[in-house]
Amino acid sequence: MEVIVIESEAFEQLKLEIKQYVKQALKELLEEKNLADHTDWITIVEAMKLIPYKSKSTWQNLRDTGAIEISQAPGSRNILYSKKSIQNYLNKNRVKF
Repeated sequence: MEVIVIESEAFEQLKLEIKQYVKQALKELLEEKNLADHTDWITIVEAMKLIPYKSKSTWQNLRDTGAIEISQAPGSRNILYSKKSIQNYLNKNRVKF
């Protein structure tokens, strides 16, 4: 086994640097998570994780009836789904036992 000897001042400085490094890394992770959480518009793949309907016609029906909110850029085929409206839809259709 190898033993490393370090002066107490150097050790305290190393502890401070490690603490600052970890604090900065955690701050960056939390900022990334907050940005992801604040994005209300999600793709169909993400929406299907919240509501596991596989049928395209079921998703079309949800859009047509206004059960969930969508957004589509003019001239684009990509449809984005509102995460909040999906959560509201799930809450409205919750069955309590």
